[in-house]
Amino acid sequence: MREDFRRVGVLAAKEIVDTFKNPTMVFCIVMPFAFTVFFRLLVGDGAMAGEAADPTLQHMVLSVALCMSIGLGGSMVSVYSLAEAREKHALRTLLLAKVSVRQIVAARGVASFGLTVAAELLCFAVSGVGWEFLGWYVLFGVLGAVPVVLLSLAAGIASRDQMTAGLYSLPVLLLAVSPLLGDFAASVDSVVRLAPTGGMDTLLQLALGGHLAFAAAAGPLAVTAVWTAVGAVALGRLCRRSFPSA
Repeated sequence: MREDFRRVGVLAAKEIVDTFKNPTMVFCIVMPFAFTVFFRLLVGDGAMAGEAADPTLQHMVLSVALCMSIGLGGSMVSVYSLAEAREKHALRTLLLAKVSVRQIVAARGVASFGLTVAAELLCFAVSGVGWEFLGWYVLFGVLGAVPVVLLSLAAGIASRDQMTAGLYSLPVLLLAVSPLLGDFAASVDSVVRLAPTGGMDTLLQLALGGHLAFAAAAGPLAVTAVWTAVGAVALGRLCRRSFPSA
């Protein structure tokens, strides 16, 4: 078990370093930060904190920060890192070196999850929202990232090369950022609340409005749990199908 953790840690650290060597991945990580700054400037600092804070505008800015961080950070890093490793036969090399598929996938997941949380924290720091909401923000960001990272890992395993990864990553990205469309119409909002990040977005809105309670949170938590289970099952089956002898 200790050796498993050591290998996962080494592989995850290498994956993070390699991510920052890839301009496309760096762009995906920086974009949520840029969007958060843009929306903060759009709504003005007065609505973000203090007695004049507007929960609706706070939710809009933080929702952009979380959805973009998870959609561009977590999903893209997971999908493209696995697809690139398969295309360049790096996965086969690791398997021949007695590294298990479980360790490889876990390392990619840890790296993607860590980069996603780091992007979320950076976005919060520039959002202008009061620091008293940081705890809820981080908690909900973690909850929302888990199912998206699992789905992204599954898409990465299914991708034969980076071109295929571009196709498979698109649905995951759209699902991750879909709660942002909920402000356009009530009918749209009721649908996107069922997305992998929909539960996270609903919980964030409840916390900012001061209405967070178990009865109100049960539904969003259930949505997140269902997507997490779907992602875990899909990842497990694709790993067994793609690497039957590993």
